Amino acid sequence: MAASIDLNLLRTFVEVFRAGNLTAAAESLRVSQPAVSHALRRLRAHFDDPLFVRTGSGVRPTRRAHDLYAEISGPMSHLLASTEDGTRFDPDTSHRRFRIALTDLGEARLLPRILVATGAAGSGISIEVVTLDIDTVTRDIVSGDIDAAITSSPVSGPVDQEVLFQDRYGCLVPSDLDDDDGRIRVEDLRRLPEARVGASAGHRAITDAVTTIGAGVLSPVAHVEVTRFTALPWIVAHCGFVAIVPVDAFRTLTVPTGAKLLELPFPSPTTSVHLVSHQDAGAATATAWFLDTIRSTLAA
Repeated sequence: MAASIDLNLLRTFVEVFRAGNLTAAAESLRVSQPAVSHALRRLRAHFDDPLFVRTGSGVRPTRRAHDLYAEISGPMSHLLASTEDGTRFDPDTSHRRFRIALTDLGEARLLPRILVATGAAGSGISIEVVTLDIDTVTRDIVSGDIDAAITSSPVSGPVDQEVLFQDRYGCLVPSDLDDDDGRIRVEDLRRLPEARVGASAGHRAITDAVTTIGAGVLSPVAHVEVTRFTALPWIVAHCGFVAIVPVDAFRTLTVPTGAKLLELPFPSPTTSVHLVSHQDAGAATATAWFLDTIRSTLAA
């Protein structure tokens, strides 16, 4: 990569890559869309590649753009953070954009509380949520691609992680299923097909702890595996499945008429919900503020 390229052009490239839309990127950068288009023309000429191809909903990065993003996204994130963190961080006047990885359950249950606590609706601060992938979260944190992640499975690698709160597991069942004083019966848990969220969502404890404690009752392999928690109530309600889910989280969500939440017929496994961040996050004033706000808002 030539050393003479304007860093502002690379910042524009990163925002367009992440947003997949020129209008959204312009809003994030707080510039006009023509300015973004002009920056892309200069980038295309510099790298001798289209970089982005128009689609019906925005733009799609080329293979060269994917390679470029992998090379510069981490250094750019650290550079922009250090630029702002070099002065006293003021959330009331900052235009900092924070990126956090959450599951769909985290978006529904935790994100509204984070938005209120950070004052995102009434300030220049913005928050971008990316889908949590437990297999890549360490890499994304270390590279600076995301500022934080919230997961129910601990991760490995050179990152900081701390427990925010504990949750435990229960069972979503069809609403017409007879229960045993608020618990699903063992024979029903063994008999009914199970729907489960895949391990990449960060709830490996569903597979590990639940199947260990419920050995002989639950199968190690579910009948259907989905990527999002919010799909489970509808599968249970309309297809007659059962699903093991975090109890406290689902008690705060609307469950469709055809499903209900019961206790398990054996001691419920618990799961620790972790906040994951960069090991040097405490040295960055803006990131430290963001993490402290999450802690004070969500920690038990």
